[in-house]
Amino acid sequence: MSVVVTGPELRLFAVRAAAAALPLFTLGLLCPVPSLVLALRRRHRADWWAFAGFSAVLAAWITELALTPVDTHGVLFAADLLLILLSMAGASLHAWTAWPRPARQAAAQG
Repeated sequence: MSVVVTGPELRLFAVRAAAAALPLFTLGLLCPVPSLVLALRRRHRADWWAFAGFSAVLAAWITELALTPVDTHGVLFAADLLLILLSMAGASLHAWTAWPRPARQAAAQG
């Protein structure tokens, strides 16, 4: 059985992959952008909450970055690591899973 990928499906996959890669390539500095794009396109309350959450993570990360000394250990290091992971991996995972999928994939996943 072969799967034929049409132009719109390929375009949707490319946009979805780019939205998921943006937080990774910018090291988390643009983590709210994919959520903002989703919220503006779909206008669901949950998308706006995700945007607010990732904006809060970014604000906390920048504040922590400004107030933390260069050599950190212990709890400060764990807080930095958690905020960086949330802003990079969390935003990327959210963009990958929340972005609309082609109808064929959505039907196959249930």
